[in-house]
Amino acid sequence: MFLEMEPIHNTKPDLAADGTTSDANSKERHQRLFQRGLVWLGVGIFLMALSFGINFLLFQSDKSFLNAMYILTSLGAVCIMKGLADILGF
Repeated sequence: MFLEMEPIHNTKPDLAADGTTSDANSKERHQRLFQRGLVWLGVGIFLMALSFGINFLLFQSDKSFLNAMYILTSLGAVCIMKGLADILGF
């Protein structure tokens, strides 16, 4: 009375049905995140450049521009971090 032991789980994955579609969906999702990350990165760089431009142009004036400079710099840094997180896939 010897019984043949069969594995409980499927040892050969069905790549044709699941692997291809899952891989395609993953690549498409990564491409969307990458494109969105580039947009966020561009917006962040623009805000940082705008902050630098305000600082450069209004440095000798008697007007206070510190609030605008700090707000633009903070928003630029947040946008750059968001863009890098999307690009890297976090």
